[in-house]
Amino acid sequence: MASLPDGYPTEAFAAFDFLKTRQRLSVEDLKVLAMIECYGEVFYEILAQGVEDEEAQALLKRNAAEERGHAHRCLKAISLLGGGAYELPSREENPFMAMAPAEIPMNAELIGLLEQGEVDGDLAYQHWADAEPLPEVAQLYRLNGREEIRHCERVGQVKARLQLSA
Repeated sequence: MASLPDGYPTEAFAAFDFLKTRQRLSVEDLKVLAMIECYGEVFYEILAQGVEDEEAQALLKRNAAEERGHAHRCLKAISLLGGGAYELPSREENPFMAMAPAEIPMNAELIGLLEQGEVDGDLAYQHWADAEPLPEVAQLYRLNGREEIRHCERVGQVKARLQLSA
């Protein structure tokens, strides 16, 4: 099992909230963030399984794939910051997966939380980019942030397709 640094919450959303308090991300923070992004991939995959509408499923699966891409950008940032090679833990080794639900029922409240969570993700990445002195790392954060906004837009499309309103 991959371990979390001391002081980190063991639940992915709480750990992300903890990271949002950081002005600038350390290599250790980026390792945690990469594991959170992998959790996001699984979260969207589980969510997609419970949706019958094929287009809505495809939108959620696209978000899942991009969450994995965010994790890989975190790995690149780790390397650029001198943290060496870091490999993503397997799902079984990711400490955040212990809290992953087997199924996630889609409803209007969840859609609203997802939309806000993706907007918050963009704001966090833009904040970290603004504080990052290495332009290459800042650019990786900005790319992740822009994709968080696209995730919000896709969640909005899912909401419309499923006729959910918060």
